Amino acid sequence: MNGVGFSIKDLHRTINSVVLVRFIISVFCLTPWTLIAQETSVFETIEDEFYREDQFYLALSYNLLSDVPQEVATRGLIGGIHFGFIRDWPVTPKGNWALGTGIGLGYDRYGQNIIAQSSQEGLPTWTIEQSPSAIEVNSLQLTTVEFPLEIRWRTSEAQSYKFWRLYAGVKWSQHLVSKTVFKGPEASETLTELSQLRKGIWYATLSFGYGIFNAQVQWGLNPLLLDVEDRVSQQSIGLRPIKLGIMFYIL
Repeated sequence: MNGVGFSIKDLHRTINSVVLVRFIISVFCLTPWTLIAQETSVFETIEDEFYREDQFYLALSYNLLSDVPQEVATRGLIGGIHFGFIRDWPVTPKGNWALGTGIGLGYDRYGQNIIAQSSQEGLPTWTIEQSPSAIEVNSLQLTTVEFPLEIRWRTSEAQSYKFWRLYAGVKWSQHLVSKTVFKGPEASETLTELSQLRKGIWYATLSFGYGIFNAQVQWGLNPLLLDVEDRVSQQSIGLRPIKLGIMFYIL
């Protein structure tokens, strides 16, 4: 048709242009949502594979003593309580293996028949008293700050808080306050200046259990006392502690 400046070919170009514009707009609108979904998926994957088991702990123990003469017997209240925090450092992608470093406080009481008494020489004397009637109360009491180091294996996952665990390691226990308390029918004495007591000792530790409740063993690698002998028999008294108890790990 003459005088008409718009042809069928121009119409097809216009339609194609409109379709192209709509496609470009659609791509720009959908791309951010696609990226967000991909980013969320990546973060979820990372979170599933990498997590920490940072934990507060509370331990209750029954305290025994080794490296002592046969005449030594436990008596009275015996036990300890320990609490603190352990920082978890995963060493595998899924977190089943990790290292743990921490800090805590502890209190231990060792009731036995080894009596510490002051002397004119300056150093306390230590005597194994074999007559039960001569002792009403006798104990060694220690308040400590402790630094545990653990190798940790567990069957945990990022979304699960109930799992089997086996933690093994060592712990340095530094004595902050130490004293012996003795009360008998005729005399009583409390000593706080115990120069023969080590400033601190190492323990080997092992915890095993499921969930919050775990059995624990702490084995003293050093004796508590240095160069101490029974005043009467001259037998060596070392006082190497062994602690059997329950460990509660709280996430």
